[in-house]
Amino acid sequence: MITQLLHPTPHTKIMVVTSHLDGMIEELSTFLTPFEGQIDLSLFVGEHSDFSHPCIHKVFTIKDYSSPAGGIPRDYAAVIVHDVLHLHQSPLKFLQLIYRTMLNATEIIIVQKNGAMSVADVENLLDNAEFRAINSIMDLVERCEVIVGKKMHMWGNGL
Repeated sequence: MITQLLHPTPHTKIMVVTSHLDGMIEELSTFLTPFEGQIDLSLFVGEHSDFSHPCIHKVFTIKDYSSPAGGIPRDYAAVIVHDVLHLHQSPLKFLQLIYRTMLNATEIIIVQKNGAMSVADVENLLDNAEFRAINSIMDLVERCEVIVGKKMHMWGNGL
């Protein structure tokens, strides 16, 4: 369960960037409800199940895989990128722009189908985008690889 990687506090706000909205959003909503958390969705081209929940705050519709994700600068306690990075035309620039939407000392969580992109390549992209404490988890989500990086205060661009 992806929620094991989150550390919510009251009014935690996260962003989910995805090419297919699925059951993960229900898991996140249920998890954040007791904290009065909010979820912003950045929906890239793909199949998205209909889902409405009081936790959903804003929805950004992204027209193609050369565009940046939606989001608000320095607003998110975590960003989950679900099956988008390997499809994006400029994955490094994509990650650099996401970096700006995150609060300091927060995590980016990349979830991708096994083999969609080399884990080493994802780790290198995260490192080049100034994320630190990069780790890979292979058995957290069925048939998926999960790579986590941290935006660190006073490291790289983490000011």
